[in-house]
Amino acid sequence: MRAAGAGLALAALATTGLAVTGLAVTGLAVTGLAVTGLALTAGPAAAQQASLEGSWSGGGYAEVGNGQREKVRCRVRYSREAADVFGFSAVCASASVKLTQTGTVSRAGANRFVGEVYNAEFDISGRIRVVVSGSSQSVTISTGRGSGSLSLSRN
Repeated sequence: MRAAGAGLALAALATTGLAVTGLAVTGLAVTGLAVTGLALTAGPAAAQQASLEGSWSGGGYAEVGNGQREKVRCRVRYSREAADVFGFSAVCASASVKLTQTGTVSRAGANRFVGEVYNAEFDISGRIRVVVSGSSQSVTISTGRGSGSLSLSRN
């Protein structure tokens, strides 16, 4: 199996009769700051504002149309497009296929993002959900042809 791009290639896997199955991720910590003798503590919302920007990699599983599971590896690169909006490019590979996806996600909560994913090779689009916890994230994707999930770590 060739290792490849990031968390969103699952949409393309779904286009080839593959679907990916589930993951979950949890919380972030609150931080403090001392300035000229004054201790300031960031509020929970400010401390938990997760950022996707940068490179992530990891893997998950794709479920083949016949119910068989196949392992996938992915690399994703997120770029900030606006304050709470990130564009991404993902490359994923399994033992049988290598796929590239693009899309955009918007902040839906302190550590949650939702958006759209698109695979040009198979002309398929779907929804993506990302939950960030520190330097980890879980990604779930659903399209008209299947679904999938990945666990990614910041590079």
